[in-house]
Amino acid sequence: MRDGGPGIPTADRERVFDRFHRAATTRSMPGSGLGLAIVAQIIDQHGGEVWATQAAQGGADVGFRLDVVAD
Repeated sequence: MRDGGPGIPTADRERVFDRFHRAATTRSMPGSGLGLAIVAQIIDQHGGEVWATQAAQGGADVGFRLDVVAD
């Protein structure tokens, strides 16, 4: 997912998937800091990876990758 917002500060990108972590710029907004932590745990349990980077056009680029498994 890419957005056109302010992005995620470099210092917070590694911690954005930690439970209850909220960047200083988002602490006044609603939320508990659990959403991305839950995503990361589910993706990890399925052997995938998650990322949070700066989007080329500004904003955040947050996503995940899972391998395709053939039956």
